[in-house]
Amino acid sequence: MPGTQKKGSFFLGTMVGILIGCVACAAVALFITNAPIPFVEKVQKQSTPVDAAALDGKDPNSALYDAGTRGTPADDALSAIKTVQAPTAHERAEEPTNAADQATGESYSIQAGAFRNAKDAEKIRTELAFIALEADVVKSTDAGVTLYRVFLGPFDTAREANELQQRLTSNGFDAMVIKNK
Repeated sequence: MPGTQKKGSFFLGTMVGILIGCVACAAVALFITNAPIPFVEKVQKQSTPVDAAALDGKDPNSALYDAGTRGTPADDALSAIKTVQAPTAHERAEEPTNAADQATGESYSIQAGAFRNAKDAEKIRTELAFIALEADVVKSTDAGVTLYRVFLGPFDTAREANELQQRLTSNGFDAMVIKNK
């Protein structure tokens, strides 16, 4: 039965050829990628250590950036922050009792948040824009603490300010009315 022996040797030769091909491909892939060998090198070898003092504040990844990714929209938004004198915080506006109080020239603003981080303030400003409200981020420093406050207004009457403050509160914002001096 010489035909049976040929059939078995063909199958065995095919399997051995596939196995040798897979091992060769794996060896070439490991050599090209310089990947650690499993179960032998558990941790990838570290090249030369980086000396932080030698960087002098430079970005070590600057060569990886192209000119188009340097200025991000978040950075542009932060550069648009206005610096003005902030009103004193924690003053609640009281609604005027008559028309004479409205004619005094007082105005009211709404503070929708105060943050130590400018990006957090810009985030609230953006959320307000989604509900069709324009807000300003104001940087203020009090007792050595810098805060970025989100303001809406000014409003001529306390009633207008209080109505908007209630709308903001119903939309999940922590807002308070401030009487401008």
